[in-house]
Amino acid sequence: MKWRARRHRLWERETEMLQIMVTLLVAAGGLIAKRLRIPAGAMTGAMVAVVIFGLLTGRSFFPVECKTYVQFFSGALVGVKITSKDISDMRRMVLPGLVQIFSMLLLNSVFGLLMHFLGGLDVLTAFFCSAPAGMSDMALIAADYGANTMYVSIVQMLRIVCIVTFMPTFYRLIMKKKNILPLAQGERPAAAVSTKKPVGKRMHATELGCFFITVAVAVTGGLLFRQMGVKAGALIGAIVATACLSIFTKLAYMPPVVKTATQIGAGAYVGAQMNASTLGILPKLLIPVAIMLVGMFVFVYFAGVVMRKVSHLDWLTCLLISTPGGIQEMSLMAQEFECDSTKVALLHVVRIMAVIFLFPSFISVMERLL
Repeated sequence: MKWRARRHRLWERETEMLQIMVTLLVAAGGLIAKRLRIPAGAMTGAMVAVVIFGLLTGRSFFPVECKTYVQFFSGALVGVKITSKDISDMRRMVLPGLVQIFSMLLLNSVFGLLMHFLGGLDVLTAFFCSAPAGMSDMALIAADYGANTMYVSIVQMLRIVCIVTFMPTFYRLIMKKKNILPLAQGERPAAAVSTKKPVGKRMHATELGCFFITVAVAVTGGLLFRQMGVKAGALIGAIVATACLSIFTKLAYMPPVVKTATQIGAGAYVGAQMNASTLGILPKLLIPVAIMLVGMFVFVYFAGVVMRKVSHLDWLTCLLISTPGGIQEMSLMAQEFECDSTKVALLHVVRIMAVIFLFPSFISVMERLL
């Protein structure tokens, strides 16, 4: 009996590993999208490929543990770009941070009311669906308040899926209309100028050593913050630890290929959350999802305008800061567009923390008023 139980556990583990490998293989579709120069192609292509594969076979799989590793690398990619100048500039981010929190409260109020009155959702579920935070965080808090956690999870997940799929193209359309986004291959916005030395296709021994040191520091920082119970601790800890390495030493280094691989991993994780049962519930959430989709584009544009006026950052950075996506997804997009990823990551950390600590009380007040 023990032998059979051991064999069963081994079979389950092998099946799980096979599902992960197949999902990552399908996620390589992101490379095709990147080759076609689709905005944020690696992440978008990977997500779409995994969604299609999962719906056709029901075997897409990407556990939370793998997401943690993606967060380590995502945080490291942000951290290696942070300099002492970025730290001194953070004083100027107080006002933009307050503007962002206020704008997200406005988004939550307007979207929540529309989802309640037009979408037929109860007050609590509507406001938790429209809260601009992480899917898992909002679902867990919603359960404590008695909201419909299934609806909250699906709408929150679709928000991230829509941001990853459509927002990069939306950014490019705005930039093209304003005639301030370089579209030629090889051109980059002024904010994207890298302080790192150019690297060829092969890494030298020194660069390889620096890469392993950077990964070790990022993982250590991520694990430490995670053990401390910090929300999104794996990502934030990796950013902080790698930033310290970058500021105090010259050892911080991440090769360009890591960015593409991390984007594919992030896309695979988001895509693996979509399954047949999700599609079955979608008809009931058609109006709330439509409200979220249309309203989000309008909100991002006007919030970006306000952010631009108060922060004097470049347009693309302001749009990325104003988008209610996950820290990981927005940080990776910022790197893809090569804008100020440090400020994007910082303000999204502020936004997530504010939503988790302030919005539940705000939603309770709104429920009593309505």
